[in-house]
Amino acid sequence: MYDSRTRRRAAALALPLLLTSLAACRSGGQDAKPAATPSPTPTPVFSVRLDDQLSAASRATTATGSSAFTWTLRYGSAKGTAVERVTGVQDYAADTARAERVVEIPRGFPADAARELGGEPVGSRKPQTFAVSGNQVSYRTADGGWLRYSSAASGEIVDLMDGALQRAGDDAPYGRTLAEVVSVADATRAPVKGADGSRTYQVDVPLTYASAALPQELDLTQDSARQAPGPIRTTVVLDKDGRLLRAGADYAPALKLLHDEHLLKGVTSLRAEYALSGHGRTSVPPPPAGPKVQDAEKALTDLHRVKPGRCASLDTGLGTLALVRVVPCGARADLRVFGQVRFKESLRGDPDGVAVREGQDRCEAAYGSAPHAWTADGRPAGRFTTYGQGTTSSAYTGPDVEVAGDYTCLVEIPRS
Repeated sequence: MYDSRTRRRAAALALPLLLTSLAACRSGGQDAKPAATPSPTPTPVFSVRLDDQLSAASRATTATGSSAFTWTLRYGSAKGTAVERVTGVQDYAADTARAERVVEIPRGFPADAARELGGEPVGSRKPQTFAVSGNQVSYRTADGGWLRYSSAASGEIVDLMDGALQRAGDDAPYGRTLAEVVSVADATRAPVKGADGSRTYQVDVPLTYASAALPQELDLTQDSARQAPGPIRTTVVLDKDGRLLRAGADYAPALKLLHDEHLLKGVTSLRAEYALSGHGRTSVPPPPAGPKVQDAEKALTDLHRVKPGRCASLDTGLGTLALVRVVPCGARADLRVFGQVRFKESLRGDPDGVAVREGQDRCEAAYGSAPHAWTADGRPAGRFTTYGQGTTSSAYTGPDVEVAGDYTCLVEIPRS
């Protein structure tokens, strides 16, 4: 868990939730490949047992070969609703997808939550484009090139790529949507049949399973002891042939757990919506290829390895500070590092938060001694960001606390 807190002049640049920006994707075009030939539904969905019908519907949807989709998360607050929307196309047979993502954050929305949703500096509204091919996810950069993330990257860096790799799904080519939830949901109440033959199910899904649709930063399945709230009320609509048309879920029961983890503070409602259309009639552009595609492992740098005085771009598609593109200080830069602090020592006092405070104190000292040129362009003026990870341990006897930390100190640079 990365720590990023505000103290005096320190301003937190938090990790986003799927964190980053998005918009609508159009299918077709000269480089689009034909949609896969639909396969017949293996078993009529409505003929199987009630508690197996939604998993059968997931298989029936995949058997169509392709679909267009819209995935929406709505984060409500007292100051308006932030919306994260992904629109795209996916080919189940080829396990490929092309999608665009945009985040709209209203004025007055809680600042920390806005940063968690935005990833890049708050106020960015630029759409992000992703291409999925199996376990590889490519992100289109502002200059028109592509960064390709692969789950086969080396162990020391692949965990830092989660912000991109989470977009590769298990039950649909584009991941972390309600498609992952519908496939494991068990209906216990008979659906309502519509005049057009559609079926509407009301399902209560344990948070353990429903978390699969949330951005990875909000996944609450890691600690089973915390899975008390719930269930997540989910609505699923199938067409007359048993294929998924849309699904919606109310994640309000998860908010207390997220707030306890210092996430989405000020967010009072969280709803998800997933809609499919064009079953078996949708074309998906081929995965990007050629000289404009860069291996992300080679193109990006761990933020903790960026030397003080250097600048970096957050145009990575990750939605976090974990990996950045080192660039010359200037128009392409989003941040400038002015210090790297690492420590391991014994301290006295309450262990709660001591590593974070120690990292912030040391970054504040580095801020005061850094060359003026390294901090002058930072905004808001006089503020800096502390980003990193700290650990503490203490014995039952004695007042000493063993504390260790690895933090990067930086200022945000607004794009001109």
